[in-house]
Amino acid sequence: MSRLLTIAYIVFCFEIGVFLFVFPWVALWSKNYFVDHYPLFATIVRNYFFRGAVSGLGLADIWMAFYELWRLRRELGLVSSRPNR
Repeated sequence: MSRLLTIAYIVFCFEIGVFLFVFPWVALWSKNYFVDHYPLFATIVRNYFFRGAVSGLGLADIWMAFYELWRLRRELGLVSSRPNR
């Protein structure tokens, strides 16, 4: 069960990371209910630094997914050991 949860966590982190990395740069990002009704929120959301910060969180999630995948691979013994010199 632990392996299944780890795989689900890896998939979840990767999907959320890709979404957060791409979505701030899509036109739908600035066309929603909150942006239309709250001008202060609209100025924050349309700021390129804020969009970059959200994309940075996406990259961090993608990195976590690859780290967990690497860790799972080592835990399962799929990595060959280095030859001794």
